[in-house]
Amino acid sequence: MFAVLHLPDFALQAVLRLDPGAASDPVALVDPGHSTPRVIQRTASAALAGVEEGQTAVQALARCRSVRVRHRSAVQEAVATEALVQVVFGFTPNVEITGPGMLTLDLRGLTALTSKEGDGSAAPLAAWARRLQSAVSGLGLNARVGAGPTPNVARHAARWSDGIERVTDAGVFIGSLPVAALEPSPHVAEILHQWGIRTVGEVLALGQAELAERLGLEAFALFAAASAGAVRPLNLVRPVERFEESLDLELPVETLEPLLFVLRRFAGQIECRLEACGRVAEALHLSLRLESGAVLERCLRVPQPTRAAGSLFRMLHTHLEGVRTDAPITGVGLRADPARPAQHQFSLFEAALRDPNQFQETLARLSALVGADRVGTPVREETHRPGAFRLLPPDFENAPTVPAARGNDRLRPTPMRRCRPALPATVTLQPSDADPAPEPRTVQSPVVSGRITLALGPRRLSGGWWEADGWREESWDVQIRHHQVWRLVCRDGAWTADAVAD
Repeated sequence: MFAVLHLPDFALQAVLRLDPGAASDPVALVDPGHSTPRVIQRTASAALAGVEEGQTAVQALARCRSVRVRHRSAVQEAVATEALVQVVFGFTPNVEITGPGMLTLDLRGLTALTSKEGDGSAAPLAAWARRLQSAVSGLGLNARVGAGPTPNVARHAARWSDGIERVTDAGVFIGSLPVAALEPSPHVAEILHQWGIRTVGEVLALGQAELAERLGLEAFALFAAASAGAVRPLNLVRPVERFEESLDLELPVETLEPLLFVLRRFAGQIECRLEACGRVAEALHLSLRLESGAVLERCLRVPQPTRAAGSLFRMLHTHLEGVRTDAPITGVGLRADPARPAQHQFSLFEAALRDPNQFQETLARLSALVGADRVGTPVREETHRPGAFRLLPPDFENAPTVPAARGNDRLRPTPMRRCRPALPATVTLQPSDADPAPEPRTVQSPVVSGRITLALGPRRLSGGWWEADGWREESWDVQIRHHQVWRLVCRDGAWTADAVAD
């Protein structure tokens, strides 16, 4: 048994699938590749307004002033075909691209058609076809499904049958179809009309040899299109691992809202395609084509690979809030790098972030507010300079472990709570008898003031003497009567209160 997935007006659907609201508006599609572009497809509302196929764009506008003229896009048709194959491959691995907007499926061996699936009253085939239509509608496309014992019968069922039931009596079904189902040339169609031939059964009643004497070789093509028993091998295809959406804007945009509307549709389409293939996105590649001819490209890493459209869209939204271009945007593209969903096994006392993507979004907003050099995880630098560190992007997958304290370790550092920034202080010095170096005796600062009763030091450190920005400092731990212990530091003759014992 075979099934055919048919998308009526495929070229028009491919152009409008990223703008679902336009399907109810009067839209006429023209092919710019012709010398005189004419309407090749139009929406139902445009047909009711008087727009006919074969009219020029000017004639269509004369019939309906509100009609929107869109150009046929080979790129959009190719992307829509790739998306269709990716989705349909989740229902059956035997898929053939028969023509534009038409896929032929081999249903032999599918357990979903032999089990008791469905809603109880519908046949398994009808329930399977409804699920297929629902999956295709997630791509913004409307499809019809037909099934039959041969690919040709299934094709006619998809194009001319109102339902999705399996065709049992193929001969009777094909014989009742109109002559247009055989797709004759305009000249042959006119001859058959003058003969009074209206159905395929009447064409078959004429006989193949007799009809070939009068119509020539095209008669053989008509009889081949009306065949109900020929089974041909399918030219099977496999879905490509490419998840990309692009769009050329009708008018250049200079604000964020129209761009976000397009990207929201992109994220939804990519989510549907990734779900059909069982993949998640680990990176997003955003491309903005400017009116000046330049292309702005950015690669956004997904902190926690996902296919959720909401998470992907929030990443794009946060990034675009800080993007400024020197020219209007005329086109936009989005590509997702697929990956398999990762599985983590945590130990008893380990846990993951509740929403890593939202956490990264918060960090991105903080970076936009305070600067990228002020957000991250502090990491000590390989130097003896106290408090020297650098900020790195948070990496929870490779977080360093804290070494356990040894039981015989008697020398433990005193916990200090640092003041950031260090507070300026005024210190008076007095040399001692044991050490000729002057000791601090009094201190005046915004947080501590008075006479120093105990001073431990000095601890002299220096480094970078071989560079232009070498440093040198002298630190003391002091106590002022019953107050806490403070650390005073002298750098280039200026004293500061850097930390307090915790």
